[in-house]
Amino acid sequence: MIDKQFSQVYDYSMQNKISPEFWSWLHQHPDDAVAAIIRTKTLSPEIELAVRDAGCNIRRRLQLLPSLAVEGPAHALMALAEEPWVQRIEPDQVLRAF
Repeated sequence: MIDKQFSQVYDYSMQNKISPEFWSWLHQHPDDAVAAIIRTKTLSPEIELAVRDAGCNIRRRLQLLPSLAVEGPAHALMALAEEPWVQRIEPDQVLRAF
């Protein structure tokens, strides 16, 4: 069962772009700096400019799956999720091999 308060906060149209858990965290910490991966349909100078204009710094460009590793305020990531060229936004986490 979904918490009523959460359902008023989470934009279900974004469910394919940001997980409910990550969205909830972003909403609760809108001014916190967050490291994230923004997967896009393609990489272009226009997309990079839009990401910078939203208030995010681009740390890396990932070519295999067109993505940008960024750091910026949580509210900027929530706003970028509304862009049609954004496919997914996920937290950038450290991965370790066994």
